[in-house]
Amino acid sequence: MTFLNKITSPLGSPIDAALAAAVTLTTLDGDLLDVEKRVISLFRDEFPPLGDLNEGGFQIAFDKAVTFVSQNMPAADLNRFSREMLAPVVTLPDQRLALYGYLYALAMADLNLDAQETAFLEMIRVAFNLFSVDVETVQNTVLANFRGLHQALAAAVLGLVIVSADGKVDDSEVQSVQRERALLEPIAALNDLQFGLTFDMALNIHDRFLLDATNRRAFMSDILAQIITQPTVRLQAFEYAAAVATSDADISSAEIEVMKELLQTLQISDAQGEQVFNKYMARVRTVDGKPR
Repeated sequence: MTFLNKITSPLGSPIDAALAAAVTLTTLDGDLLDVEKRVISLFRDEFPPLGDLNEGGFQIAFDKAVTFVSQNMPAADLNRFSREMLAPVVTLPDQRLALYGYLYALAMADLNLDAQETAFLEMIRVAFNLFSVDVETVQNTVLANFRGLHQALAAAVLGLVIVSADGKVDDSEVQSVQRERALLEPIAALNDLQFGLTFDMALNIHDRFLLDATNRRAFMSDILAQIITQPTVRLQAFEYAAAVATSDADISSAEIEVMKELLQTLQISDAQGEQVFNKYMARVRTVDGKPR
């Protein structure tokens, strides 16, 4: 039946299928954002047929995929999309694993899988008849390959969490997220172009998930602490947060609470935290807008 489904599938090639799946995945929660378009392109080497395309060829294929998704709305029935449109076109075992890996990498670009992404990936695993052990291997490979990016993203998100903790976003604090990045190893090595993309991705994560205080706490314990594990880098993360928090010469009670949570989550001692934070106290002229 698979070969008959291929005849009726509106997707003509593995490239069409990969990009249609990528666009569908990244739009499960809403419109396709510019930063998501950039990520779909940036990660395309994970699926070799996409990686072989030049920029012009990729753009043509990408535009075709966007049109397909807008006309066919595969998110309305992801199971059917996986079984009747993707599986008949992507038939080679290696390509099936590679496409799963590409989609997993895209899903993890916001540092976490949500329920919709998890369900879609599971439907693809079943439709592609992938063994769980092979899927686990692919996932581990993706996490290893993108560990540096994930650490950089977590670092930039931390800066944004500090900036927005008190509900007031000061331009000097936003600028400090980039200006102070030399303090934190995962983002210190990035050039301005690389940091610009990382910042845009981090801003997308922040604005989608971390405007809520409960989610911010979960980010620090469930994501930041799991990605940044080295004690020296954890201490750098606290110093980076302290530098951002004091960059506007004021520190708020809300920012202090975030700093407390950060100390606990990253298992930094009070003595270490105090030593680091005291470097930046000379900047502080006001607390919650009132003179010290």
